[in-house]
Amino acid sequence: MPETAVRGLRGATVAVANTAEAIGAATKELVQALLAENQLELESIASIIFTVTGDLNAQFPALAARELGLHHVPLLCAQEIGVPGSQPRCIRVLMHVNTTKSQKEMRHVYLREARALRPDLPGNGAVPDTGATPAGASEGQGALASSAYVGPRPRPAIARIEPYEPGKPIDEVRRELGLTDIIKLASNENPLGPSPKAMEAARDALSQLHIYPDGSASALREALSRKLGLPMEQLLVGNGSDGIIKLLAEAYLEPGDEIVCAQPTFSQYAFAARLMGAREVLVPLKDMRHNLEAMAAAIGPRTKAVFICNPNNPTGTVVTEAEFSAFMKRVPREVLVVLDEAYYEYVEHPENVQGRRWVEDPAHNVLVLRTFSKIYGLAALRVGYCMGPANVIAELRRVQEPFQTNALAQAAALAALADEGHVRESQRTNQEGKRYFYRRLEELGLSYVPTEANFILIDIGRDSRAVFQELLRRGVIVRAGAAFGLPTHLRVTIGTPEQNERFFAALAAVLGRPFANSGHGSWREELSR
Repeated sequence: MPETAVRGLRGATVAVANTAEAIGAATKELVQALLAENQLELESIASIIFTVTGDLNAQFPALAARELGLHHVPLLCAQEIGVPGSQPRCIRVLMHVNTTKSQKEMRHVYLREARALRPDLPGNGAVPDTGATPAGASEGQGALASSAYVGPRPRPAIARIEPYEPGKPIDEVRRELGLTDIIKLASNENPLGPSPKAMEAARDALSQLHIYPDGSASALREALSRKLGLPMEQLLVGNGSDGIIKLLAEAYLEPGDEIVCAQPTFSQYAFAARLMGAREVLVPLKDMRHNLEAMAAAIGPRTKAVFICNPNNPTGTVVTEAEFSAFMKRVPREVLVVLDEAYYEYVEHPENVQGRRWVEDPAHNVLVLRTFSKIYGLAALRVGYCMGPANVIAELRRVQEPFQTNALAQAAALAALADEGHVRESQRTNQEGKRYFYRRLEELGLSYVPTEANFILIDIGRDSRAVFQELLRRGVIVRAGAAFGLPTHLRVTIGTPEQNERFFAALAAVLGRPFANSGHGSWREELSR
């Protein structure tokens, strides 16, 4: 069995500005990219040495590393020698890790303008270090030897992609822990389930499974056209809004292009960019909300798209009409602005930006994404849609594979769209649950982010991964904030009244705080395990 040894990783990136937020975001991105490309966990890190150029003094990069959870790892920051012509606003890192891999297998990461420091790295991605020094390599690292690997080589761009980890499935928890009564509040699903009319429509479609589905989803697009007041050529139905995000990347992004999005936000924007060899420019949230002023400033000559998740996942906060209007005045017309409104139907804020109105703005290119996975309760069928300028929709159709949305999904979505009563009941359940969450969190003395979605972000003031595991043992599945760079937070879906009470009873037990419950449900036995 290979022995564990300490190996070295090198990397560099560039902060978009000399601010604490920009330095922190760039540092986190670089550390996470190094770990992802080498398939390592945070616990593998032995130590990190950061160096910064003299024009970065607003914050130590080590502070951002601490926010990732590296509380017991030795970290050192130093300022570089001011060499004329050196890369401005540059953050370099030397990371020591415990691994069974050899030094030759270590993959180094250079992001943004710092890619110019290592032109010998194919695609400016990570490559194995063979120990050979390439001509002109100023960073003192090896080039790729053609004999280092025998077999098909993946595209260098995908080395930056970390497989998506969804909320833990109920069946997996049942197998691992032997529990029989489990609730899942991790993936922002509708606790009421799908519309009965949608289930009936899906059952009726079963007899036609031998027939290919309508490739253009004509009936569903016609219904959306009537509901939204848009011509069908401005509508596209896809395999969930995730699938449409991927279509956007395939249609518009090339290696070296950039997208701008918040940090943290929905991970699939960065995934789509990395898939095509493009780069994501991450702009930290401000008070847990999109910092649109900073996002506008981050738009550069290679920016193809800006993604705004509204309400934002994982914070649940929204952008107002006034904020979005001011932002759009600074966005070049050739940049595509994508408003992801997956949780649109849950919003109560009276000043929330209305993406539908911006679709027809002739001065800009705005694309709005929506889904049937959330309030419509069809997450398992994977169906979403987008509205936008006809020319943009036409380009997306060019790269959309045939029959992307299956027949059951189309039938169920069409019926769900017409069942306004189920939508209203889902909204009512969420609104009541949200207010219950606020009251219980205040009783427990826990901070939270007021939400416009069907989930809430809670600061529990301690390692969220440990609390997540303790809740799991009590049959309650939530989402640990460490995945979002929020190590002391939990993201919790608002469930039914009984699910909500069970969550708070379990949370109070884990935190060692008193809790008064109404005592309904057999789940109380699970809490004592």
